Amino acid sequence: MASLRARHNRFEAKVRIPAAQQANYEGREFLYRTLKATSRKVAQVEANAWEAALRVDWAEYPSSSAGDPREDLRRVYADTLQAATAGRFQVHRPGEDPLDAGIDYELEKLAEAGDPDELEPSGEVAAKLAALNDARVAILGHKPAVRPEFEPSFTQLANDYMKLWKTQTGLKDSNTEQQKRATFSLFAGYWQDRAIRGIGRPDAARFMDALRHLDGTWARSPAARAMTWDDLQRTYGGRDKGLSDATRNRHAATLQALWEWASERGYAEGRNPFTGHRARLRAGVNVKGYRPWEPEELTRLFTPGPKRSDLRDVMLVALYSGMRLDEIAGLTWGKPAPQSGQSWLNVRAASRVSLWLVGETHGGSHAATLAGPLRSASYNSPGPSRMSFSPARTLSEPSAC
Repeated sequence: MASLRARHNRFEAKVRIPAAQQANYEGREFLYRTLKATSRKVAQVEANAWEAALRVDWAEYPSSSAGDPREDLRRVYADTLQAATAGRFQVHRPGEDPLDAGIDYELEKLAEAGDPDELEPSGEVAAKLAALNDARVAILGHKPAVRPEFEPSFTQLANDYMKLWKTQTGLKDSNTEQQKRATFSLFAGYWQDRAIRGIGRPDAARFMDALRHLDGTWARSPAARAMTWDDLQRTYGGRDKGLSDATRNRHAATLQALWEWASERGYAEGRNPFTGHRARLRAGVNVKGYRPWEPEELTRLFTPGPKRSDLRDVMLVALYSGMRLDEIAGLTWGKPAPQSGQSWLNVRAASRVSLWLVGETHGGSHAATLAGPLRSASYNSPGPSRMSFSPARTLSEPSAC
């Protein structure tokens, strides 16, 4: 049964995601939803209905995160090939090359350990045999033939890419990882999770064409994330207008970067099939600008507004700076630094911007003017604005300059 907790004058429901389905929700353990009901009894009914709908979706679209048995064989092949070419199996015999002799010795051990009644070696033994023979070809200075049976699937390669991507220094908490994984998951469904090496420019073009007709709301459905590509097209495809140019550009850039990474590691060859699919973004044509707040909208927003002063502060900082919620939550207050007769508070953001509040004393309170980097075009800031805050640093509603 879904659990409830009171939040202000509403209720929030929480449902545990089955372990087999958690991979479809970026590894999360719970789902949350703010309910419309204001009484606990009605809210519980609403929460139970939501949970029932989720379980129907989970039953209809079972988890696709089950392990691929090819992955273990691929790892055996890759590890054995790397070990053999690096000289870990060297055997020193008179008149023989140590690397070649070591490979012969490993092949002899596999032959002796095998079952003489088996017509074909087991999967793991076959992977080791193939790796040792390919290592011998590589040691002689030739390029081994590609073995499709040991090529990583698109998902496996994307997972390896993301593991390395996350080792970058200076990464901030954002939805970038989630967006990349969503792109890879979407293309893997289209490509039936085959190896990246086989992707051609026509394949990439057809995928990008399909995105032009894919309903932009598809990702909001938990069930859609577990759908096959064919089911996704039947349910959300074929629209007259699909994903925006900016969203398609992001998908193309993400897949282009994965291809380049794979090519550098020998998993792909030739021209990158994902180049040439990015649309030029033009303000007012295929990019919508930010609409300014109208006075009536601000009145409704802050009258009466949240009871908690810290939530009001978050709203005000967002209003004046255009910062995201995670960036505001990551702000820390620096020490006041007098400058030109004014008190400056340097607030270092979690991500891209430094927030400067220029303080002036007015009868026990402080008036703060947003300045510095907040005027940058990246935040679409109209320029310096004024707001007031008390010595306890509690911001209040905007006031006229």
